[in-house]
Amino acid sequence: MREASEPRRAPRGRGDDGAAVVELAFVMVLLFTLVFAIISFGLILSFKQDMTRAAAEGARAGAVALPLAGQTPEEAALAAAQGATEEAVKGFGGSFSTPGCTRAGMDCSNVAVGPCSEDPTRDCVTVELVFDYGAEPLYGRLPLVSAFLPDEVRAGSVARIND
Repeated sequence: MREASEPRRAPRGRGDDGAAVVELAFVMVLLFTLVFAIISFGLILSFKQDMTRAAAEGARAGAVALPLAGQTPEEAALAAAQGATEEAVKGFGGSFSTPGCTRAGMDCSNVAVGPCSEDPTRDCVTVELVFDYGAEPLYGRLPLVSAFLPDEVRAGSVARIND
């Protein structure tokens, strides 16, 4: 028999003793997903900033390039822009299999010299970098978060050639 001071226990399976643990599990999944999404977007934005800087360095180098003997100003600008862009891309951090613009997923071939859009009488150097993030994610794939990340990251810069 039971004594009068002993508390009465609920029958097994009818209490809410484990409800807090289940609620915590649901909330933690959402919380961790949100935290990892914020971190992933921050890393992508940082990488895009590096790409923008590399494109700007390439365009600037092309804009001030002096032609060598037998080279047109456009050829000199194109060669300088491509070289400076590749050097800047080599400075990126991260886990890439090969250095420079030959990195898996990185395309640095969009370098052009042509008329400026705001003043067609002048020439401009345009550098555009494209990184295939869908095929080569920077830091691996995260469940639930990867569906919301971009397939590619683009950055570009334009500089007018000084005559």
